[in-house]
Amino acid sequence: PRGLSGGARGRAVFPAAVRAAMHAYRFSNLLGATYQGGSIQFTPDGNTLLSPAGNRASCVDLVQGRCTTLAPENREDVAVLALAPDGRLLLSVDRAGHALLINFVRGAVLCRINFKTAVRAARWSPDSQWLAVTHGSRLQIWRAPTLELGWQFVQHRTLGGHHDDIVDVVWSPNSLFLATCAMDMSVRLFSVDPMDGFEPMALAEHRSHVRGVFFSGDMHHLYSLSREGVLVSLRYEEAVGAAALDSDGKGGEDLRHRPLYCRPGKWEMKAKAYCQQPGAQKVTRCAFDTASNVFACGFSGGIFMLFEMPDMQALQTLSLGSQALDALALGPGGDWLAVGSSALGQLLVWEWRSETYILKQQGHHWGVQCLAFSPSAASSLRKQKTLATNDGRQEGGSVGGRLLATGGYDGKVKIFNSQSGLCFVTFAEHTAPVAALCFTPQGNAVLSASQDGSVRAFDLLRYRNFRTFASPDGLCQFSGLAVDSGGEIVAASSVGGQYSIYVWSIQTGNVLEVLAGHTSQVQTLKFSPSQKHPGQLVSGGWDGQLCVWDLYTSESKGGQAEKLLCSSSVLSVAFDPRGNDLCAAACLTGQVQIWNVDQGLTVGSIEGLRDIQSGRQEGQKFAATNKRGIKSGTGLGKVGPAEGVNLNQHFSSVAYARSGELLLCGSRNSPHVCLYDTTSYTLAVRLLLTSNRSLSGVQRILNSKHMTEAGVAIQQFDLSDSEADDPELAKQSQRMRQVSTLPGVHVGEAKDRYAERELHVWDVAFSADSQQFAAATTHGVFVYAADAGVGGHSGHGSGAASQASRFVPQMLTKNVSAPAILKALGSGDLSRAMILALALNDYGLLRRVYEKIPVASIAIVVASIGAPLLPALLWFLSLEMRPASGTP
Repeated sequence: PRGLSGGARGRAVFPAAVRAAMHAYRFSNLLGATYQGGSIQFTPDGNTLLSPAGNRASCVDLVQGRCTTLAPENREDVAVLALAPDGRLLLSVDRAGHALLINFVRGAVLCRINFKTAVRAARWSPDSQWLAVTHGSRLQIWRAPTLELGWQFVQHRTLGGHHDDIVDVVWSPNSLFLATCAMDMSVRLFSVDPMDGFEPMALAEHRSHVRGVFFSGDMHHLYSLSREGVLVSLRYEEAVGAAALDSDGKGGEDLRHRPLYCRPGKWEMKAKAYCQQPGAQKVTRCAFDTASNVFACGFSGGIFMLFEMPDMQALQTLSLGSQALDALALGPGGDWLAVGSSALGQLLVWEWRSETYILKQQGHHWGVQCLAFSPSAASSLRKQKTLATNDGRQEGGSVGGRLLATGGYDGKVKIFNSQSGLCFVTFAEHTAPVAALCFTPQGNAVLSASQDGSVRAFDLLRYRNFRTFASPDGLCQFSGLAVDSGGEIVAASSVGGQYSIYVWSIQTGNVLEVLAGHTSQVQTLKFSPSQKHPGQLVSGGWDGQLCVWDLYTSESKGGQAEKLLCSSSVLSVAFDPRGNDLCAAACLTGQVQIWNVDQGLTVGSIEGLRDIQSGRQEGQKFAATNKRGIKSGTGLGKVGPAEGVNLNQHFSSVAYARSGELLLCGSRNSPHVCLYDTTSYTLAVRLLLTSNRSLSGVQRILNSKHMTEAGVAIQQFDLSDSEADDPELAKQSQRMRQVSTLPGVHVGEAKDRYAERELHVWDVAFSADSQQFAAATTHGVFVYAADAGVGGHSGHGSGAASQASRFVPQMLTKNVSAPAILKALGSGDLSRAMILALALNDYGLLRRVYEKIPVASIAIVVASIGAPLLPALLWFLSLEMRPASGTP
């Protein structure tokens, strides 16, 4: 079997398959992802904000203070999000025009459609019956997908008239008319169906690209804003003396029952206003709320303005920085304004009446380098005080296992609540990338090691840097960090210099020990959780050695360490939390060696070369499969075991689950994370973090359709200025990026645009209860949660909570109901009760029937369950057993 080591060939493989079914994890959330552009929108109730998060949709509950990311993925980064006014259907369109129709409440994909061109705007009608989508210079009107149509799109009409790409489209309040604006400097008015008396209108008053167009609540006004900041207000004036007579003058149809634009009248320009800003700033986005008549516009210099219509009175002007605003959205009441800036990676919600921030979230620039979960027991916090904010406070008064600390290349340390998904504190004391993080065992502080030559300790009660550690000479950087089980000493490995390990006292900040034993860079180190060896420290470096130090034993204190020779350079180490002195070491050869550090013996190994599956970079001319270089038709038995495999693969980070039965491994250049069974050393589960084709290194197969005539893939060309809404602004930002770019730099601030699209997995970690694990990548932290139910995706309100209470029925018929289950259970028909409970798949009823079945009847009940319900039975049994969260 794949991943089976030589020392484990004699073991049975069947238990690993059973564990693979039990250890199922599903995507739960995406934390720390910077805003990269795309439309944002409020839900109809105004309590939730929708925004793109890569190729997924993120939902921020502004009332409850929760942020969740929907599981469905687009092919590429999301460009347009459109939520139906009834809040049921969500349309997610990527930059290439491929769209998903998502059941927003359920978080499930209903339909997929390719619009075959880049979509700049999409809007649902107010009655949720129509969908308007821009298609270049044309406008497509689709019927809203319904259950009767099989959730398929049916095109109704295609409207033309513009000479350039349509930028925005808006519906009238009665869902009968549409207004569009385009880059040809015109505004046009259309009707959904041909109507008597209606005449299409075209406005050619603007002298630059039109950014947005909006109807007033009474439909008498039509507002449009151009790129130069010219705001034009049109008013539809009905003809004077238009009585209830038809064109024949003999009476007939009452014109008052016709829609407004079908009555005799004409459009007149009512007013024109200018809202230019200094510094030749251009309008980038605008939004309008019909209920409050509040109009908002954002500029390329980070300024937004609020107006009250139709009088065009300026209400407020605020600067949010010096970068362009890429998205604007007004809440239903007009009180909340959502602003997104891709250059800053920032998303915020501003309440303009009280001038306060409702939400202010900003991810790590240039990716997340490291992460750490808080420990399960925070005894000191329970005895003394809890965290100062609601995000850090748990219901029971402790913060056990809920906090997630992340460190990035921007030198910042952010603390997230893994259940709410929001960052509630940011520490910015470091001046260089953060290389490692760890919590104290008490959970009241987090420590970070940085390349600025310092190790800092941050207090989670007062949110301050209370201790700073540095080397005596102050001439080294740090790459690894560890805290002992008592929370008294901290050790950090240095980069360069003497390749030493520095040990400090947390209470005094003094250097206790300088350990020198490695001959190359010390990459990682960990303290042993064993009670027999409380001061045992294991370090791994590029010299291919594991050094075992005992800091508390007098005879070895200050002496030489016990050295264990690995197959290659050691990149990451992790201790088995069961305290059995087992340590996993990830090597540069793609192996993960399991050592018994007490005896100095290798007890097992995992061959991960075929499991890593690194993705193909966009500039590579060959596929990234395990059969590259092998001629077609050659059987695997005729080639060597390593032939065709990319030998330049390795796991860069490993982490144990709480029970010690699972080992989580992540590779820097692979979009996969692997879960290995530590009993048989076999691959249990391999999960794909993302399938975003906008990123390099995700796909493995070479697709020739992206190849140009010059023999270069289209992804290697920088087309940002030609595809942007504002080419002039895009060229300016491109020039600024090229000035700060350095050749050969793939991480950090000086990397080029191609390196920005590369996906790297830097670190992985399990939560304290093993119900969650997280992977730190260049595009955010992917959080996976243990799946407790059968099938289905968590909706926008589920978050990271337990999924045991979710209602995910396997089949619904007239007989499958809770009363029928209780009736069968009361009559003693246990087989029927169990079958109906599995079909309904309600956890409470399943647990009730399960507890009523005697041991003697288990064989009869299981034999009566059909094949379609066996997955539900297996998931329920794995939920009851909980092997991954059991006591070590």
